[in-house]
Amino acid sequence: MSYDLLADFGRPLRWGMVGGGTDSLIGETHRLAARVDGRYQLVTGCLSYDPAIAKRSAEVCLLEPSRSYTSFEAMAEAEANREDGVEVVTVCTPPHLHAAASEAFLKRDIAVLCEKPMTKNLAEARALKETVDSSQAKFALTHCYTGYPMVREARALISSGAIGAIRQIECDFVSGPFLDENPDRSKRHWRFLPEYMGTASILGEIGAHAINMISYTCGELPQSVLAKMVTLTPGREVADDAQILLQFPGNRIGRMWLSFVATGSEHGLAFRVFGDKGSLQWRQEQPEQLIHTPRGEYARTITSGHLDRLTPLGAHSCRLREGHPEGYVLAFANLYRDFADQIIGSRLGVALNPHVSTVPGADEGVETLRFFEACVRSNDAGSTWQNL
Repeated sequence: MSYDLLADFGRPLRWGMVGGGTDSLIGETHRLAARVDGRYQLVTGCLSYDPAIAKRSAEVCLLEPSRSYTSFEAMAEAEANREDGVEVVTVCTPPHLHAAASEAFLKRDIAVLCEKPMTKNLAEARALKETVDSSQAKFALTHCYTGYPMVREARALISSGAIGAIRQIECDFVSGPFLDENPDRSKRHWRFLPEYMGTASILGEIGAHAINMISYTCGELPQSVLAKMVTLTPGREVADDAQILLQFPGNRIGRMWLSFVATGSEHGLAFRVFGDKGSLQWRQEQPEQLIHTPRGEYARTITSGHLDRLTPLGAHSCRLREGHPEGYVLAFANLYRDFADQIIGSRLGVALNPHVSTVPGADEGVETLRFFEACVRSNDAGSTWQNL
């Protein structure tokens, strides 16, 4: 169906980027993901505010010089007035620019795919959601790990009741490559600079993925949180380790651990969900495997590629035959493909495969910032329970 959709549209979407230049950690990943299915053609960008970096980045991306900008405001205005103007933009700047950049395009009915967290704070997130709701354009967030087939399989299994009523939820994101602080402040990533998201930026950088993973797979959020955040690395200006208790309806307690100083851990995103009929476990570093343990039975390893045995959502998200690992870029590409199909399907006025609607959007962005601010309140109040 998706190939027919693209064939009926007859061309790739005209795509632009805000951020993501040659100095970006994530920009090339976005470009790789966008190329996979042929649904996007990069035609314009404000790839950096630095004119030299913007120029070099545009050259590397083969952009016409006239369509390379150093201001997203100028880019939005100019592209909206072109007959062949950009139709969808990826915003992959640091989060303090997400709201303004997204609004600049949405107000001109240009679709936006935005990096997480959606904004710098909850007030901005709520304001941006109002803009999304009033725009004719689509909006989505690149919570990239929700593109993994086995994460989507977990969502479908939990929704179907395969593990029964959920009793406990755990999600960790514990990384270990950041054990020392760069003495040159100008070279630090935004995650270690308080001016971008405050001293609790760990919540926006990796906590955003963890809370979204819970929301995406389990379909629920905690009602309240109890958070303790600490800074363990000498010279660091922000918290780099956090322990968070999660209170769910029905007196259920969950747990989250976030860290940049988990020595030896390469990535560290994982979740475990326990129900009264079984459990599910998944780790990003072995993303092709979802462990399902029905109550009273041996554990079962579900793997991707078995299209005849997976749920429809899991099968929709697989690209290769069983035994062929797909990995991070193709998970990212699933978001790009599904978002493109939302846009193209809307243009053509056709009914879509319902699975393309699972890409996180503005509602999930607001959820993340509600969680962020409740954790900050809890930590600042001496680690007391705070409602979302």
